[in-house]
Amino acid sequence: MVPSNPKYSVLYIDDEEHNLISFKSTFRREYDIHVADSGKSGLEIMEQNEINLVITDQRMPEMTGVEFLEKVKHQYPDCVRMIMTGFSDMEAIIEAINKGNIYRYISKPWNRAELKITIDSAFEVYNLKLQNKTLIADLKEVNQNLEKIVEQRTRQIEQQRKNITDSIQYASRIQSALMLPSEELERLLPSHFILNKPKDIVSGDYYWVSHKNNRMIVAVADCTGHGVPGAFMSIMGINFLSEIVSKTEIFKANEILNELREHLIRSLGQTGQRDETRDGMEMALCIVDLESNQLQFSGAFRPLYIFRNKELIEIKGDRMPIGIYNEEVVSFTNKEMNVQDNDVFYLFTDGYVDQIGGPDRKTFKSRKFKKLLREIYLKPLKEQKSVLEKQHLAWRSEIEQIDDILILGIRLAIR
Repeated sequence: MVPSNPKYSVLYIDDEEHNLISFKSTFRREYDIHVADSGKSGLEIMEQNEINLVITDQRMPEMTGVEFLEKVKHQYPDCVRMIMTGFSDMEAIIEAINKGNIYRYISKPWNRAELKITIDSAFEVYNLKLQNKTLIADLKEVNQNLEKIVEQRTRQIEQQRKNITDSIQYASRIQSALMLPSEELERLLPSHFILNKPKDIVSGDYYWVSHKNNRMIVAVADCTGHGVPGAFMSIMGINFLSEIVSKTEIFKANEILNELREHLIRSLGQTGQRDETRDGMEMALCIVDLESNQLQFSGAFRPLYIFRNKELIEIKGDRMPIGIYNEEVVSFTNKEMNVQDNDVFYLFTDGYVDQIGGPDRKTFKSRKFKKLLREIYLKPLKEQKSVLEKQHLAWRSEIEQIDDILILGIRLAIR
């Protein structure tokens, strides 16, 4: 029960003067009492004073109590409304209750104690309304502040995302610059295609081509991870290969891989401890002597495919990566063979064959890849690239690309 509070103001309306005098004398010590003898006078009082509770008689000339309270409801919605009535006016009172115009009705004649309880109960409702209104206003302010914070944070995140994306785009340009431009590749490899589909902006797959002492050196590599980590590893690999070959006069494919492994282990500080990360790369590297028509190949988990006279020659790489692998450092294997005019070489990473897709959502697999190459290797190289790309998109359909993809195709022209 809310205690009597002089701050609570009550307006009592009745067209009989003795009722007004009786109500005011009864409650003037508990509440700030205002009285009026008509609905019109009541509205004038409400315009000049803050009224918390209005009690009106139903039967009055010119304006009934229900009509008066309908006006109050729209003009002063926070004010609690009650009506006094006799039994004969019950139908009108029920209608007013149903419309939400009144909080309670009081039967005449009223009893002081009962009316006091009803009035205090009305002020409880009044307080709850004000508290609810304050809470709603507070919540609205909190929501507005949260919206501003979210909007500000969203702008910050968007700017950060843009900065990161710009940095990655710049890294992509650096990575592309380190790999030979198309004009230079055309000079070194007159008949070739490169299908390079990074999963992200930058790639952990890279190709490297060089020409020295009438020898063509070609490598395709797949670094640990993709995206930015893989790209950093690829830049290391490209720089190390360029450094190794520039200092080498006697070329052995496996020795290039051995030396590349030493550079990588030393740069990454790999010790072979069980709990350390085993970053590294897979690679297929071949050297073609353009005078003797001899091929050297060395691979770290990656093979070399050669198509000759409808026959697939698969030269497998060693089952160890370029990087720390086990306690004993074993040399990569060097494999040699003669090459012939119109031999078609394929060096590739595992992204193409590992792509999930098809009706059963399975990987593409090496068997299907070999079959596809067998069907297209006689086609012009640009057309081969187009077929491989279309087949990849058809295979994965709506499924996300799961890894970087790189395929390098070369058709040899022996002079």
